[in-house]
Amino acid sequence: MMETKAETAGGGREAWTRRRWCLWLAIALVVLGAASNAFYLWHNCPLDLSEDESHYWEWSRHLDYGYYSKPPGIAWVIWAAVKLGGSIMPVVRMPAVLFGLLSGLLSLFLARRVFRDDRAALAVIVLSAAVPMFAVGSLLITIDSPMYLCWAASVYCLWRAVEENAKRKTQNTKPWAGWLYLAGAACAAGMLFKPVLIAVPICAALGAMFDEGIRRGVKRWHSLGALWLVLLSFVPMVIWNGQHGWVMFKHIGTQGGFVGAAEAKQSYALETLKRFGNFLGGQAGGMGGAMFVLLVIGVVVAWRWARELGRKSAIMPLGASAATELAQDRTRWVFLLSFALPLWVFYFLMNFWKGTEPNWPAASYFAGLVLLAGVFVQGWNAADALMRKRWRVWGTNVIAWGFALTMLAMNLQRFYPLAARHLDGLKGTPQYTKSLWFPGRWDLAAKKLRGFAERAAVVQKQVEELRKETGQQPLVVTTRYDTSSSLAFYLPGQPFVYCIMSNVGERQSQYDLWPGLNQADDAGHLRFAGRPMVVVIVSDQAKVMAVLRSAFERVGPVERMPAWYHGILLREVSMVKAYGFRGLPETTSSSY
Repeated sequence: MMETKAETAGGGREAWTRRRWCLWLAIALVVLGAASNAFYLWHNCPLDLSEDESHYWEWSRHLDYGYYSKPPGIAWVIWAAVKLGGSIMPVVRMPAVLFGLLSGLLSLFLARRVFRDDRAALAVIVLSAAVPMFAVGSLLITIDSPMYLCWAASVYCLWRAVEENAKRKTQNTKPWAGWLYLAGAACAAGMLFKPVLIAVPICAALGAMFDEGIRRGVKRWHSLGALWLVLLSFVPMVIWNGQHGWVMFKHIGTQGGFVGAAEAKQSYALETLKRFGNFLGGQAGGMGGAMFVLLVIGVVVAWRWARELGRKSAIMPLGASAATELAQDRTRWVFLLSFALPLWVFYFLMNFWKGTEPNWPAASYFAGLVLLAGVFVQGWNAADALMRKRWRVWGTNVIAWGFALTMLAMNLQRFYPLAARHLDGLKGTPQYTKSLWFPGRWDLAAKKLRGFAERAAVVQKQVEELRKETGQQPLVVTTRYDTSSSLAFYLPGQPFVYCIMSNVGERQSQYDLWPGLNQADDAGHLRFAGRPMVVVIVSDQAKVMAVLRSAFERVGPVERMPAWYHGILLREVSMVKAYGFRGLPETTSSSY
C-alpha cells in the first residue's frame, strides 16, 4: 500500500487516516466481484445446484413459516427470485451474489470506522477475496449467505452504537438509540435463516463484560428493546413447531448432540481427536491454509495489544486524555475479538461430544477478517523495517496463494477432459476411482456440485421407458430427501419427486410433513393406487427392497446405471422399476 500524507479531522479518537483511493478501490473491487460472480453464474456455470440448494428450492415451492430443519427465510428468498426470473439455476443463486455484495460493503465500512483508516477498508476486501470459502459462499444460495449478511449488519450497527456513546463523552451529545434497534432488527432477520444469530447478543454481552467502552455503548434500556426484536423473530418458528411436533428443535438438538442416544464408539479419545482434526482441517482448508495461519497470528496479536492497552490505561492518572485514548483503542480490539472468538470456540469445543460441519462457525470470520485487516495495515506500515518487510512479503504471498487457490477451484472442470483421457483405460476396474486422475480425489466440487443434471438425465431415461411399457406416467421416488429435491429441479418439467426415507428406516425429513405416496383422494381411496414408479435407491438396498416388495405388486431388479460428466464416471445411479402401487408401510423411523 503506497504511503501518502494522511489527512485528519478532529482529534483523539476522531482522527482519521485518509486514503480516498483506498476506499474507492475497495468499493470498486466489491462491485467488480459481484459482477464477476453474476457473469460466472450466467455464462455456462460448471457448478450444478448442490442437493442442499435444491432442497431449499423445493421448500420455496411449498411456502410456509417454518420447515423441518431450518427457519423459513431461505425459502422466501428463493421464492422471490424465482418469481422475478424463473426457476433456473442462475436465478435461484442470484440472491447469494447480492448478499455477498452487501456483506463486502459492510466489512469495508466496518473496518474503516473501527480503525479510522481508509487503508483498512481496502485491506479487508483484498484479504477476504483471497479466502476460497468466501468466494464459493458468495455463489451458493444456502442459509449461510443471508445469515452472514445479517450477522455483518448486526455487528456493524452495534459498533456504531458504541461509537455514538463515545461521542456523548467527548462531545456532550445524546447518542442515537437507532443503531441498537437496527442491530436488533438485523439479528431478528438473521434468525429467520439460521438460529446461530442468537449468539450476537451473547457476544455483545461478553464484550461489555471485558471492556468499559462497549459496556457504556450497550448498557442502555434500548438494548432490551433490541433484544425483544430478536425474541419476536422466534414467534413464527415456535408457533409452527408447536403445530408440527417441535421437529426443528428436535432436529437441531440431534445435530448438536444434545438430543438422542449417544453413538457407540470404540475409543472416545480417538474419535474426539479425529473430530478436532476434521474441524481444524475444515477451517484451515476453507480459508486456504495460509490465510488461516495469518488470521490466527492476527488474533494473537490483537489479544496481546488489547491486554497491553488495558494495562497501560489502568496505571495512568484518572481523567488523563492519554488514558482515554488508550482505552478507546483497546475497545476496538476487544469488540472485534468478542464477535470473532466466542462462536468459533463454541463449535471447537462441541467436538468433545459431536462432530461439526466446516461452515458452522462461518459468521465468526466476519469480525475476524476485519480484525486481521487492522493488524495487517499496522504491520504493512510498521516503523520497524524488519517487521514491515515480514508483513509485506508474507502478506503478499498469502494473498497471492489464496487468489490462486480460488481461481483454480472455480475452474477445475477444465482439467476433466485431460483426466478422462487418462482414465479411459481403467473403466470397469476398481482402480478407476483410486487413480489420481479421478476428480473425486482432487476436486472438492465433484461430490457436492457436479453431475446432478447428468444424474437426472439417467433417471428420466428410465421414466420414459417405464411410461412406454405401462402406458401410465410414472412417479419418481427416492430414499433421500436431498436426492428427491435435486432430481425435482433437474428433471424435465420439474415434477415433485417423492421421498420414502423414513419408510425405509432412515431419519425423518421435510417430506414427512408434506403429503406422501399414501395420501388419499377425495373419495378416501389411495390416490396413487396402481401407479408405476421409478425408485432411486440411495440407502441400504436390502431394506429398501423389502419395503418395496410389500408396497408394489411387482418390483423389477436393481439397475445400476452410470452418469457421465465430461467423459468421467462421476456417479452411478441405482434404480428399480416398481409396478402397481398398493401402499407403503407406516413410517418406521422416529429419528430426527
